[in-house]
Amino acid sequence: MPKKLETMDAETLITTPMEPLKFIVDGLIPQGLHILAGSPKIGKSWLALWICLQVAKGEKFWGFETLKSEVLYLCLEDSFARIQSRLFEITAHIALCHYE
Repeated sequence: MPKKLETMDAETLITTPMEPLKFIVDGLIPQGLHILAGSPKIGKSWLALWICLQVAKGEKFWGFETLKSEVLYLCLEDSFARIQSRLFEITAHIALCHYE
């Protein structure tokens, strides 16, 4: 049986306490599903992968705190080898820091 559409009038909505948004990247990206859109070849996939990596590790992203969380990264147009290569490039500085 289909789920009934839930409705609420404006007065009820105004007076109903809501939980505050949880931000995955503090003040920048709230928890939930997001679309990253832009012109071709400007680095959307690189940026998405970097954001996912930083959130998964709970490390800062562009100086913003992140909420360490499980991340699902769907990159359906790239091979595992290409994603691996990008991960190596994104994390190359980490390996260098450990040996200095």
